[in-house]
Amino acid sequence: MNLPQVTDDLMPDDLVDVTLVCAGDVAALAALQLARHFGLPCAEAETILAVGRGLVASHVPLKRAKAAVSLMATLGVRLAIVEFGEGPGLEVFDLSMRLTDPGVASSVLQKLRALGFASGDVASKFHGPGGYELCNLTRDRADGLLREMRAFPGVELVCSPQTEARYDVFAGPRGNRRSMALILRHLADIGCHACDPWPALAVGLDRRMLAHLDARFPDHGLICVNHKFQRYDLTLTGLGSVSVQDFADFLTTRGHAPYIALEVVTGRRGLRLESGLTRATALQFLSDYALIGLQVRADFVHSTEKTVKMSPVKSGFMPIL
Repeated sequence: MNLPQVTDDLMPDDLVDVTLVCAGDVAALAALQLARHFGLPCAEAETILAVGRGLVASHVPLKRAKAAVSLMATLGVRLAIVEFGEGPGLEVFDLSMRLTDPGVASSVLQKLRALGFASGDVASKFHGPGGYELCNLTRDRADGLLREMRAFPGVELVCSPQTEARYDVFAGPRGNRRSMALILRHLADIGCHACDPWPALAVGLDRRMLAHLDARFPDHGLICVNHKFQRYDLTLTGLGSVSVQDFADFLTTRGHAPYIALEVVTGRRGLRLESGLTRATALQFLSDYALIGLQVRADFVHSTEKTVKMSPVKSGFMPIL
């Protein structure tokens, strides 16, 4: 975490500062609530939200500050609680870059090197489990990169504030069963569990948990990927509760020959239905297919080197904040 968040030993009536981390897309609608909660003139609240960052209120009881954080979050405004006098701090961002059009790779690399974002051979990193990750960027630095990359079609750039980032843990290419069992037992002990049928070994870790994992098992060999940076393929594995006729109709609407698809599924090879989905979209698809009654598996994409279409949406610049 990069904001100096309050520690657990503070009492509910201790005084803290409240800072604005991100105003959101509908911040103007939240000005009245922000003003009411902290006793600010409405014009001042509007100014704070327009700026998008900075100190909101000082000497605020911790209990009241926490209530404000929860309330404003429902309106798309992210506040942070910091110890009195610590200041607002700087929000730090991580970015993931993927190429939906391999033909722009050389131009993109040239631009990144000119901007100081790449050195040496980084081409293979675009195909990694989290894409080409650029970490610990200030807001201005991240915004500057987003602006520069608008000139390139076939580039997908995802931005994630570190303060809200969550990570899933996947098995890596190395490691032995004994050490893996020990790591998984420890992750479970600290509240990090798998979420069947999700393919991750543990889900929803924050940066503090990741730091703990690295310190406790420095050579764990696991792959830890930000939720926003993950990509998934969905594979049809069985008919489930769907009739053979409905199954055939479903496959026909998706452009598959029913007899071929049925042979693939019954032969346990599975049939690829979707490719390059974001985590949120993959979860939605799993839910939708489960309602239909089909058996579907989500496969985490460890490498996208052979994948041209990285996303179910049209290729192009995609800033996701």
